[in-house]
Amino acid sequence: MSTTEALTPEAAGIRLNDLGFIEVDEHLETSVPGVYAMGDVKGGPGFTHLSYADSRILHANLIRHEKASTRDRIVPYTVFIDPQLGRVDMTEREAREQGRAIRVAKLPMSAVIRAIETGETRGFMKAVVDADSRQILGCAVLGSEGGETMTMIQVAMLGKLTYTATADAIFTHPLLAEGLNTLFEMFDA
Repeated sequence: MSTTEALTPEAAGIRLNDLGFIEVDEHLETSVPGVYAMGDVKGGPGFTHLSYADSRILHANLIRHEKASTRDRIVPYTVFIDPQLGRVDMTEREAREQGRAIRVAKLPMSAVIRAIETGETRGFMKAVVDADSRQILGCAVLGSEGGETMTMIQVAMLGKLTYTATADAIFTHPLLAEGLNTLFEMFDA
């Protein structure tokens, strides 16, 4: 049973995609003007934080009469396994499939001072950057607090910082985030 089957949206003229999810535009409006859908019924990653982001878009557009959009949003996720996996935006494979000129850096957690100090050296940090613009396209962090570390890279991406800005940043010693200096310095090694 799909997430929309019990709703019978087609009875109201709302189009569904091939997987049974409600089709929406970048403003979350369905095929019926004035009718919106958010969260799991529209498909895509079924994350609580994504549904909450959808609600902010609808609030901005319907209450404040803005033109907020889902376009170009950077969606992270964390898998709470041991060690934790945090990932955001583009993978190396996705970037290559798009024909982008990329550079990839991978740093084992065993090279991160805080990971060594805590004895949590399993995993790695991996970043994908645009070879020309130096923009960060995505990352994965498999390691202790991988989601927290990934979020720092996501914030850099939101601010459109280049990898060089992250490589040159001063992070507190000895935090896991300090490993980001080493990861991003690998592009210039």
